[in-house]
Amino acid sequence: MTAVLERPWAYSAFEVEVAATVRLSMRFIRITLRGDALRNFAEWGLDQRIKLVLPLPGGGLADFGLLDEPTPHPSDWYTRWKELDETERNVLRTYTPAAIRADDGEIDVDVYLHTPAGPASAWAASARPGDRLVVTGPDRRMGWTGYGLHWHPGSARRVLLVADETAYPAARNIVSALPDGVVADVMVDAAAPADDLLSPHVAAPHRAQRIDRDDAGGLERAVAAWADATADLPRDEVYLWLAGESGTVTSLRRLLTGRLGVPKDRVSFLGYWREGGPLVG
Repeated sequence: MTAVLERPWAYSAFEVEVAATVRLSMRFIRITLRGDALRNFAEWGLDQRIKLVLPLPGGGLADFGLLDEPTPHPSDWYTRWKELDETERNVLRTYTPAAIRADDGEIDVDVYLHTPAGPASAWAASARPGDRLVVTGPDRRMGWTGYGLHWHPGSARRVLLVADETAYPAARNIVSALPDGVVADVMVDAAAPADDLLSPHVAAPHRAQRIDRDDAGGLERAVAAWADATADLPRDEVYLWLAGESGTVTSLRRLLTGRLGVPKDRVSFLGYWREGGPLVG
């Protein structure tokens, strides 16, 4: 039996390099990251958060303690990171792995290329095999902690997932892991049908509905219709997971828990990015 490793927090830092890049669609790039340290990466799946610590413009990692062993608590390394001049610190971005192959020391990260390109999009578009960076994520030597998972449906038998492009990998992971007897409706918030990498992974008994982002109010109407259609179900039998642009998911949650009366504990919402600026934490 593997001994549980004592560490000061629930994640470890993993040094990795780009092993391969594949263009999945006009705006999606799959980046395979490889490193011996990833053999200790926990294969939790679902909407597991990881953080990419992108290399500095000239390459490398600023000195803020992240690679100390054991990996320090964020109250240490994140504080030191924030104290650095913005031009001298690594960019941090949060993702969910599209696939984890810990035995091979690999994870896949699907990056949606925003326009205009932010630091992560620019990095992904130019990434080449051999480029080095750091990933923070769960360490399976620590045993089960569940840190970074927001998918907590309890005993729900009817679930709704709303995801824009940044949340497609997490939604795919969730749908693939649903047990028998649970039915999911998946609303795919999409700017372009060609970039819809989620709908093809939704098969019966689950249903996918793509919402054109140019349809003003279309997503709100679809979510409200779902809530109305499930209003007669006991509240512990429904669960909603909203992920994407921060302002959009916050507005949807307010709609659901306010006018539509869905209990707050039946709605999980994740702001993966923010229109007009980054989400760093």
